[in-house]
Amino acid sequence: MARDRIVVGAIEGDETVRPVARRLRDEGHEVVFVGGHQTPEQLVATAVAEDACRIVAAADDEAWAALSALAAALDGGGLPVDRAV
Repeated sequence: MARDRIVVGAIEGDETVRPVARRLRDEGHEVVFVGGHQTPEQLVATAVAEDACRIVAAADDEAWAALSALAAALDGGGLPVDRAV
């Protein structure tokens, strides 16, 4: 059974996404942790390069809208984006 590959990152600092990345890893997912201070474009580019099935990110509303729009515009119907909680 193939594991889900998930890109985890943040637009600001990475304090909120570190525990999320750890939890996802402990649940058996393959996590590509890119840390904080990323742009929406960098997160989506990493997800494409890593052939990820999902992005989990911490972002303010403006960055979240940009990230969601970029991920939805990808070929093949888009890429799911979840907020890090």
